[in-house]
Amino acid sequence: MDWKIDLSSIKKRKILEGKFELECLELDTGCMPFLEDIKVKIVIARSKEGFAVGGYVRTAIEHPCTRCLTPVRVKINGVIEALYIEKTHEDVEGEFRLENLKNMIYYTSPVVDLSDRIVEAMIVEIPQKILCKPDCKGLCPYCGINLNEHPDHVCDEAKEFSIGNRFVKLAQLKRKLEEG
Repeated sequence: MDWKIDLSSIKKRKILEGKFELECLELDTGCMPFLEDIKVKIVIARSKEGFAVGGYVRTAIEHPCTRCLTPVRVKINGVIEALYIEKTHEDVEGEFRLENLKNMIYYTSPVVDLSDRIVEAMIVEIPQKILCKPDCKGLCPYCGINLNEHPDHVCDEAKEFSIGNRFVKLAQLKRKLEEG
């Protein structure tokens, strides 16, 4: 479905409903694959200020656990909210007044693409810290073994590291770089 809409064709309101096509969701941690279709419903209504856009996005992605990197299914129930306001000549000359923190989008062409609002609604719903379970033990900081699978793990490599010598390798690298 094409999520571009001509706002000038809307008399009172219009409802758009369908699947949004996206290969993966690009986050700061990488591109996360979708586990379900991306279902979207958007209502566009003419208002006094411009066009009010509201709706929802429903899907699920696969994201690694923040502590142990195990794949986790993350449900997304995003909300789409925006107010599209036509940018006039006076707006171009002066600065926009921000009276509050509404999601106001200024447009010059009557054809707008709602794809950015859909992606925005998904990204906002992703928690900052995703855990496979609330008491996830994570990975051993020395050897990387999953401590959830090996709760009694005692790392032999931990004995090699102490407060005083944990930066030895970094110091050696620094000396090499300084020597050229």
